[in-house]
Parts: sequence; C-alpha cells; structure tokens
Amino acid sequence: MKFKFKEQTKENILSLTCSGILLLCFYFLITNFPQLKLFLGNIIGILLPFILGFSLAFLLAPVTARVEKKWLAKSKMKPSAKRKVGVAAAIVFLFVVLISFMAILIPQLLESVMTLSTQLSDYLGKANTLLNEITEGLGFKTGWLEMVFSSSEALLESMLGMAKDYVPKILNYSWSFVRQTFNFFIAVIIAVYILLEKERFTEQFKKLAYALLPKPKVEALIQLSRLTSRMFNSFIIGKMIDSLIIGVICFIGMLIMRLPFAVLISFIVGLTNMIPVFGPFIGAVPGIFILFIVDPIYSLIFAVFVLLLQQFDGNILGPMILGDQLGLPSLWVMFSIIVGGGMFGILGMFLGVPVFAVLYVVVRGFVSGRLKEKNIRSDDML
Repeated sequence: MKFKFKEQTKENILSLTCSGILLLCFYFLITNFPQLKLFLGNIIGILLPFILGFSLAFLLAPVTARVEKKWLAKSKMKPSAKRKVGVAAAIVFLFVVLISFMAILIPQLLESVMTLSTQLSDYLGKANTLLNEITEGLGFKTGWLEMVFSSSEALLESMLGMAKDYVPKILNYSWSFVRQTFNFFIAVIIAVYILLEKERFTEQFKKLAYALLPKPKVEALIQLSRLTSRMFNSFIIGKMIDSLIIGVICFIGMLIMRLPFAVLISFIVGLTNMIPVFGPFIGAVPGIFILFIVDPIYSLIFAVFVLLLQQFDGNILGPMILGDQLGLPSLWVMFSIIVGGGMFGILGMFLGVPVFAVLYVVVRGFVSGRLKEKNIRSDDML
C-alpha cells in the first residue's frame, strides 16, 4: 500500500528533517570540539553587554511604540521628542518592574528559604513518622525507611552546615556581582541608543547589505529578519505572559488549599514554565520535594494540582495566548528543546524552539526553491 501525502506536507517533512540534521550537526560540533565551545563562550562573554542591550531593546520596543504611536499620537510634539518620551517611559517601566520584583518577591522568597532551612529537621521527622505508620499498617518493614530518612536528613543538614560555613566567602564574589551590575547598566545604555536610533541603524544595515549582496538576497534577508523578529517577539512576550498567569494561579491555588511556601513554589513553577513542554514538570519536582518533607499529603495534593494546571495551560491558556505562531509539530518542539538544552542549558531549552522555527522556515524556502529549479514535484519523491 502506497501512502499519498499532499505536496506541501512532503516539503514540510523534508524541510523539518533537514533542519533537524543541521541542528544535530551543530550540536555534535559543540560537544566534540571543546575548543570551539570555549571560543564561543569567550565571544559571548565579551559581547554580553551588547547581547543584553539588544535583548532589552527587543523587549522594550513594544512599550516605546505604544507610548509613541498610541498615547502621543495626537500630540504636537516632534517625532524625535515623541521617541525620547517613549524610550524614557520604557526605561521607567523596566526599573519599576525590577524594583517591584525585588521589593515584593525577594524578601518573601528569602523568608520561605530561611523557614524551610530552620524547620527542616522537624519536617523530616514528621514525614518519617507518617511513612512508618503507613508501612506498619501495610505490614512492611520500616528499617529501610529509617535508613533513607536518616541518610537524607544527614545529607541535608550537612549541606545546610556547608552553606552556613560559606556565608563569609560570599564577599569574595562581590567583584563578580559588581561586574554583572556594571554589564546590566551598560546594556541599558545600549538599549536606549538602539531604541532612539532604531531607524538609522536599520538604514545603515540595509545600505551595507545592498552594497555587499545582490538585491534578491537582500530582500530575502530583510524578510527573514522581520520573520525572526515577529517569531521571537510573539513567543517570548507570549510565554512571559503565560508564565506570569500560571505563577499567579499557582499562588492563589496554594493559598486556597492552605499549602505552605506558596510564594517560593509558585515562583519556581512560574519561572520554569518559560521552558516549553518540560517546564511545568521541572518546576513541579522541587515543589513536590519541599512539600513532601513538610507533609506527604501536601505533596500529593500539589502534584495533582500542578497536573491539572499543566493541562489547563497546555490546552486552554497556552493556545489562547501563543496560538500556533511557530508552526512546528510537537515532536520537533521537543527535539529543539532537548538539543538546545544540551548545547546551552536552560537558556537553550527556552530559545531552542523559536530558533528552530526560524531555521525551519529558512530551510523550507531553500528546499522549495531547489525543487522548483530542478523541476521536481513532491509526488516524484515517494
């Protein structure tokens, strides 16, 4: 029996396969040539302020555009003055968000961590007693439980002791903190320059491209840059909104169910939700562990709650906010997350999906063009 696929379906399969092969080749280059990985790491370290600056400009551009084109649309101010007001509003918005985050969330997170560390022994003892009662009721031997809990308690207490011993050494990292803070402020300055002179930078890029490349190549490059901007903008901003909503829902749900450490666990769940597919499960693990040592029943309730929350996010909230903007099948989404995570860790897991989506569009255009040049129809390939 011969399966018949639509011509577009065949091209999509071929394009996705080629994109996956290219990504795997890059992955093997990174993993098998440590010098290449070290070289790329050094380049990224040097260019970090510029990378952060471009990222901030990318995220703040919608705020600037809204102020400039919506709120000041009827103003008699000059366009340059409108742009300056829009950029100033975007920077104020950035610092308001950061200061609010540090003033509201960080103290509660620190309080939760300190409470957990000081009451850890009591929590482990209660969990041990409860599990002993359950296993005795079922007729199991409890020796292995005592061994496991004594080992885990000793390990955790040892880790806490090491943490307390290393507190004075935190001062040794002050230079690193100062350097990263300096990089952040440099990035803010770079973002301001980019937002203020966005059109001029774009014009200079076009002039350079037209001077070096044929006109059709430049037009294709401009289309690709617009597509990349649209994909990354919709994905990153949409995922941030989605994760914020999930974190708030998790916090409210934990308050309603009177589960402890609601701020800490909801923050972890919301933050890891930025990672597609695997994020909710990654965020659930520390929450389940923390609640298990407080009360195993709490961990069971939380596990069921997170499962329902993930289903709500995956089937209702996520599609409502993000839609199908990337156009990738689920298999290739998982593929891009795994490969991106293998190459660049958590950041790679997050950005792997939009990067692979852009790569897929490029390869699809190349494949379609080559097939037309060779006068090969998709029906002839199978």
